[in-house]
Amino acid sequence: MTKEEAIEIINQKIQITAPERQLTSEIWKFLIEKLVIDILDYCHRQDFPEALIYTCVELILKRLSDAELATPDESGTVNLPLSEIKMDDTSFKFDTNFAVKTTASDNVGLLSDSDFETIKPRLNLYRKVVSR
Repeated sequence: MTKEEAIEIINQKIQITAPERQLTSEIWKFLIEKLVIDILDYCHRQDFPEALIYTCVELILKRLSDAELATPDESGTVNLPLSEIKMDDTSFKFDTNFAVKTTASDNVGLLSDSDFETIKPRLNLYRKVVSR
């Protein structure tokens, strides 16, 4: 399928599956186009493999969710991972400084890059060999 067809199909699937609160911005359309172009570039292809449609949908939904979690709520707090566990007289404290740095809204792109790395084994099935 063509790049435009892939973008349209992924767009339709996102609209069906994403919660309404995540569809309030047009950013997800940009993310879809970027992901399709990145996949075509990585795989050295002009046609988009149909089997990767749902992979893209899952990755876009994860990206939207990551961005939503990184956005402060009305009180200005951000959802962070567990920072402390306490039971009776024993407590464990965890360093959340790294989590604050990586979940900040300006760093969500870094998380998406690492997400792209996770699908590379699947992309390699459709990657064409290029000789220069």
